[in-house]
Amino acid sequence: MAAVSPYSTNTSLDVLFDPRFPYREELLQFIWEQQLFERKDLRTVDGELVEVLKPGRLHKNSGPDLQDGQVRIGGQLWAGNIEIHLRSSEWFAHGHEKDPTYDNVVLHVVFEHDMDIRTNVGARIPTLELKDRIQPESVAAYQELMHAQSWIPCASQFAKADQSRLPMWLERLLIERLERKCAEVETIYRQIGNDAAETFWHMLARGFGFKTNAEPFGILARVLPLKVLLKYRGDPFRLESLLFGQAGLLQVDFLDDHPQRLKHEHRILAGLHALKPAPLAAWSFGRLRPPNFPTIRLAQLAQLIAKSDGTFCQLLEHDDPASVLGHLDVEALGYWTDHYRFDRETDPTPKRLGRSSAELLIINTIVPYLFAMGRARGDEALQERALKLLERLPPEHNTILEGWAKLGLKADTAARSQALIELKNSYCGQRRCLSCVIGVDLLRK
Repeated sequence: MAAVSPYSTNTSLDVLFDPRFPYREELLQFIWEQQLFERKDLRTVDGELVEVLKPGRLHKNSGPDLQDGQVRIGGQLWAGNIEIHLRSSEWFAHGHEKDPTYDNVVLHVVFEHDMDIRTNVGARIPTLELKDRIQPESVAAYQELMHAQSWIPCASQFAKADQSRLPMWLERLLIERLERKCAEVETIYRQIGNDAAETFWHMLARGFGFKTNAEPFGILARVLPLKVLLKYRGDPFRLESLLFGQAGLLQVDFLDDHPQRLKHEHRILAGLHALKPAPLAAWSFGRLRPPNFPTIRLAQLAQLIAKSDGTFCQLLEHDDPASVLGHLDVEALGYWTDHYRFDRETDPTPKRLGRSSAELLIINTIVPYLFAMGRARGDEALQERALKLLERLPPEHNTILEGWAKLGLKADTAARSQALIELKNSYCGQRRCLSCVIGVDLLRK
């Protein structure tokens, strides 16, 4: 059987054996799970009648492809796992005959049967071949989605899909996004001995780095413990000396008096608390607007810590964004009024943390932290607070949301915009159409 190009419009089922088409077994799993094949007079390769009561649930962990399947074979009801392969011989190629995990497989579903298979204990497993039951058009529709060059694979067909299930799907995507972000919070929480306050300091620091300098700010948090910072929260100058010094930004000679004084003070405090600064090279100033320079963000962070009570409760105990935004209304003062970097004077301009930046800090720092702590402590109130903040914040403004708006899908809250970002990045961007309600609906049609 000659292989076809994965970019061909040929509707042949040959694509299921083309190694250049990376979605082959995934497609066959989908066809089985959705029962998108001719089901009349289903029989095993041995001629026994097959009735599918439950095709099973796909899962991504190790072991058989589908769990909790139910089939009646030759009049006998079987419940258990179902394994999917393009060819029967892949059972041996994958080593399943040596794995006891596959002993409870009740049905082996293949596109093409080329040999009998057996389990670890030598039992022969019934096999169902689908080669002559799948319509080529079904595969062609999937190929079209996988090879589409549009903004999302289904852009040209999006309006044709049944969108009645979309609201519930987006709610699920929001939780998926939060759970994924929570993994980072939980990792930090475990690494620093389940210290909630120190965990939030790490998240807050990373948040102030936004996308470009998140990692250098994270390094800063690791070399500057919160307990040291809080000793000086009533003294903005010493806070700046600790933040800039531990960031590695005071390791050069300066002309201006302010950075010279910061450097001198940091030398004293570093010796007192046995602190070693982070490397200077980690910081990025390129392609950033001056108000977003890490120097300005560090000065704003110093002001935020200075007005904190040491517990950050003003940021964490409200589900009304207005209260949180009020506390995030900080400005880099003094020397920074007419500087964006050390030794480079500019015209005086306010260096206030903008509202959009503050909203992003809530979305990407405070919300994941609250949700993660809620999970870690079994505190549903914290998780609910995180969700309410997202529901009461306006949506972000970015190219992803502009793309969805062009398709008629507009976000009215940060909760919805976060879900749409997750859909674009984790599903459309990875062509996971078989796991998306829109993709499934289009393919079923």
